[in-house]
Amino acid sequence: MPVIYDTVIVGGGIAGLQAAIQLGRSRRQVLVVDDGKGRSTLAKNYRNILGFPEGVSGQYLRMMGTRQAKQVGVEFLPDRAIEIHQDDDGIFRIKTQKGTTAYTGRTLLLATGITDAIPYIPGLGDCLGESVYICPDCDGYEVLSQKTVVIGSGPQAAHLARILKYFTDDLLVINHTNEEIDPEVSNHLQEENIKFIAEKVIRIEQEKGRLQAVHLENGDKLPVEKGFVAFRGAVVNTGLLRSFPLHMLSNGHIVVDGRTKETSYPNIWAVGDVAAHSQMSTIAMGDGAQAAIWIHKRLFELAGKKSYINPHTHA
Repeated sequence: MPVIYDTVIVGGGIAGLQAAIQLGRSRRQVLVVDDGKGRSTLAKNYRNILGFPEGVSGQYLRMMGTRQAKQVGVEFLPDRAIEIHQDDDGIFRIKTQKGTTAYTGRTLLLATGITDAIPYIPGLGDCLGESVYICPDCDGYEVLSQKTVVIGSGPQAAHLARILKYFTDDLLVINHTNEEIDPEVSNHLQEENIKFIAEKVIRIEQEKGRLQAVHLENGDKLPVEKGFVAFRGAVVNTGLLRSFPLHMLSNGHIVVDGRTKETSYPNIWAVGDVAAHSQMSTIAMGDGAQAAIWIHKRLFELAGKKSYINPHTHA
């Protein structure tokens, strides 16, 4: 007989791994389906996580999280989930790219995150998470009083530059896609002394991930110290749930219960960047753990047993 897992987690990033660890420690049978991609694989150095003042890479966290989850019995499938359906008896069936049969679970946790629309620019990948960033809430501090470039689509890059003005006065926006910006926004940039250039970036000059200069198509070389990217077209990876009538925002993020992290569809949870949250690794960890606690409770109910009550959660 094929295994029916207590929970199938789709996505083995920060949120998915934390949920897996919590569920494994709750003695649940868990499968994590992960294709080895995601934002955390790009992050060279998180510096805003408790206990890592010198920073820690997303790859290291994933490696250690996977090891920790395996120690408590969690199983991992290095594959890409391509389809999810639910049987009449409530069991979820997850089809994968490589698999010939579906994997089944009583509950489902989606932690598939966001795919950023960052074009290939030579040298940029080496800098991501080390000296070039995406999130001002996570890494605005990293550009404090430094010469900073924002590379991206015109409106998005201009908006991000105005946010970063809080951290540094030395800002340059490069409109890589040459998209028009609103005249009012352009006036604000001028008033705030933020230089705006509509030109394609052809190469990032860097040393061991540390940004040195930006080379433009017109031949200009612009020395900079730090950078951000802000491109239009990021995709929230919710396509696996397209057959389920659950509540989603117009921008594609899944709406979840603030306490339990469950979606509006019973027995499906969503955590990390795929849900409507602050898109920070530390918050993703908390979301994963919180969802796992409530999945554990639900599994008692699905088994027809009295729900486990933890007096510390006042559930």
